[in-house]
Amino acid sequence: MGARVELMGPDATLVARAFTNNLGFYSMERVAPGRYALRTVASSYLPVLKENLRVRSATLVNVTVRTIYDLMQWTPTPRRVRPASEDDWAWTLRSAESRPMLRWQDDGTPELVSDGSAETSAAAQHRLRLRLAAGAGHGRFGQSGGQVAMAAEDQMQAGRTAVMSEKTGALDANPEAGWMETMLGFRQEMGAVPVAASPMGSRSVNTVAAIMTDPMIGTAGQVGLQEISVRGWETMQLLQSLDAEAGSDQVFLRLGDGSAVVQAMPFASVQLHRGAGALEYRLATARPAQDGASEMDPETWLPEVNDTDGRLAIESGVHQELGWQTVAGPARMMLVVYGDSIANPTLEAGGRLTGNGGMGQSMLVDQGSAILRGSSAGYSTTGVVAQVESSMPGGNHVRLSYASGDAVVMPAAAGPMDIVTILHGAHARHAQMYSLALSGVVDKTGTHWRASYRWQPEATVTEVAPYAVDAAEPYLNLYLRQPIQGQHDGADGRVAVLVDVQNLLAQGYQPFLTTDGSRLFFAQAQRAFFAGLQFNF
Repeated sequence: MGARVELMGPDATLVARAFTNNLGFYSMERVAPGRYALRTVASSYLPVLKENLRVRSATLVNVTVRTIYDLMQWTPTPRRVRPASEDDWAWTLRSAESRPMLRWQDDGTPELVSDGSAETSAAAQHRLRLRLAAGAGHGRFGQSGGQVAMAAEDQMQAGRTAVMSEKTGALDANPEAGWMETMLGFRQEMGAVPVAASPMGSRSVNTVAAIMTDPMIGTAGQVGLQEISVRGWETMQLLQSLDAEAGSDQVFLRLGDGSAVVQAMPFASVQLHRGAGALEYRLATARPAQDGASEMDPETWLPEVNDTDGRLAIESGVHQELGWQTVAGPARMMLVVYGDSIANPTLEAGGRLTGNGGMGQSMLVDQGSAILRGSSAGYSTTGVVAQVESSMPGGNHVRLSYASGDAVVMPAAAGPMDIVTILHGAHARHAQMYSLALSGVVDKTGTHWRASYRWQPEATVTEVAPYAVDAAEPYLNLYLRQPIQGQHDGADGRVAVLVDVQNLLAQGYQPFLTTDGSRLFFAQAQRAFFAGLQFNF
């Protein structure tokens, strides 16, 4: 009775606090799903820290506290007898894995991180999840037609996680012309180990490889785009209140048997947190994944690709930001000041193609979805991003965002123009963005839903603050996942219907008539939809 239980976010900020009753039970309400750490402090007992907890609806977390005497008397049970001829390093790894680990706090008291008991054993930690989805979509660059997707996540012992996913599709008009995206990722949580001369530090190493191939994408008489991206990064807790992350994407592009592009895209961040507040510096050279994107989707790990002056190119830049965030009750507030220098900003268009008109020499064409990608001249800008996010009753969430900065605009054309002239007429202009995002789960039906609306002047064809984290998709978007059979992992059904619609009202289109009679519509986002079935195992 009376033990203090604290739930902390990934940045060690306090999310919720509770005290155990006379039976040792505790309860925390209105906790958003995600990964947390749980710290328990009780009089005459060692503090206990449970890290990397995945919280879902109605999650039960058991905690066992121990005295110093219990820890001294406890002896781990051997898992199995190993032959004496095995290498010493194998026995050392087994021994270290099953022994208790202590972390020393600033005040000199020990904190039990892992005691090797049944609740943190390899069998309890190991978990394999599988997901299969089948459906059809239209309006996404390189992803139109029928689709089949498979994903697997294996949470193994000793903090290791492996993920794999593959997405394939074929056009309804040409079933032999299929596309494929696949990814393989690995994460190793190192736990409480000395790093950067700090005995308090912990770290994790991560590697993700993603591949995309589509024989229907091409330019300048060459078809067959191949894209490979390998991301490696490391997260570190340098001090009790200082976290860091650093890594790089190694990207390789190839179009047909011709042009190839190889590029390194580094990123890094440092976060200093104190209490409920945090100050962060971030450096990025590629766009982050859009709001709602899954880490198990291969597209999440691939950068934007376009055609720049008749050659294959990657949208890149140098983004630097200094941000501050704080938590007050159920609300999180964030303010960011940023500076961008963007090269090869992507311009995307769709429409009726009646001829060549030089488009094959200046735009990357996806013949399956009839979507084209070009680029405009690079630009530099500075601006601010402000965001307020809060949980609401019933497990729902709301987020309001504002941003200012430059975006690319397309001037109206009085008559037919060739595509090169249209692209060269694009230029950057100061603009503002406002967005509202809502999400939640319907209690009675288990429906997962997310709706967002991002507004900025319709003359703009690129986003304001494109490198901002947690940016909503442009204009009106809707995502639904409706379980229709059984229960899996709490509220997730074993079989569910998926509906995903982007730019539902087809807003922001800038029409242009080319000299060959083709009509193109440039926009921040083309209207796109996907519907299908998802199976969870």
